[in-house]
Amino acid sequence: MHDTLGLHEHEHEHADGTVHAHEHHHARRFDPAFRLHDHTHPDAFETLADISSPASRMDARAKLVAALVLVLAVVVTPPLRIAELLFVLGSLGAYALLARLPLKRVLARSAGVLPFALPLALVALFQTSGGSLNAGGIFGPEAASGWAAAYGLLSKAWLSALTVTLAVATTEPAELLAALRRLGVPDVMTTVLAFVARYSSALADEVRSMRVALASRAPRLRRVQLARLYGHLAGAMVLRAFERGERIHAAMLCRGFDGTLPVRRTTRLGLSEALLVLCATLSAAVIALY
Repeated sequence: MHDTLGLHEHEHEHADGTVHAHEHHHARRFDPAFRLHDHTHPDAFETLADISSPASRMDARAKLVAALVLVLAVVVTPPLRIAELLFVLGSLGAYALLARLPLKRVLARSAGVLPFALPLALVALFQTSGGSLNAGGIFGPEAASGWAAAYGLLSKAWLSALTVTLAVATTEPAELLAALRRLGVPDVMTTVLAFVARYSSALADEVRSMRVALASRAPRLRRVQLARLYGHLAGAMVLRAFERGERIHAAMLCRGFDGTLPVRRTTRLGLSEALLVLCATLSAAVIALY
């Protein structure tokens, strides 16, 4: 039975140092893409935030302010020239090296915004300063302003996403929410953000467990049968996630939850935080004045 379902037992070490053995479910025989545990693991940003570095030890407020300053400078200025683009990328790359982050993963996650910005860039491509595109099409002289608008939109979206990704990847979620509250963001908004993050994780766990169950019980279904089955699974997933969310909320109430999340102050503003904000401000000034 274990061979059929791809089950085996192994030891698993947790962050608190405890080690225990448990059954590990791989549906390798049916789908090699599934390598899933039967309990919750941190998401990608949480695992990146666990990397010890000078950037991860900085106060989260400084990282948020620096990211906001740089994003505003990128967004409100005209489309960046090549020299400005390379300057911003160099600044962000230096921060990524300071944070000891894997550049490939950071770039891949920041590129997730491009599919959403691409349709707007295609629309901007056909916006010309005057005349018609019939003469030369999108490669004609009249399309130059459209290409500039499309480039500006894509570059601004990607650089903004890259900046936010670097700030989030070097900050634990609890510290990030605490920093938002200490910066004056209303408690209601920070609480909603915390619930969105946690309930998204719960929903992802339900999706993983149902995919493993599907691969174990119905490994050879045809595409038409799978399409019908996925419809039923979508409804079941919503119900299971809702029930799990209710259990999580009930557990929080039992532990004294009163509508606000406690703030854990573990860091202070110091020289390194001041230097980070200063570097972001100088970079923004270079972009705006160059």
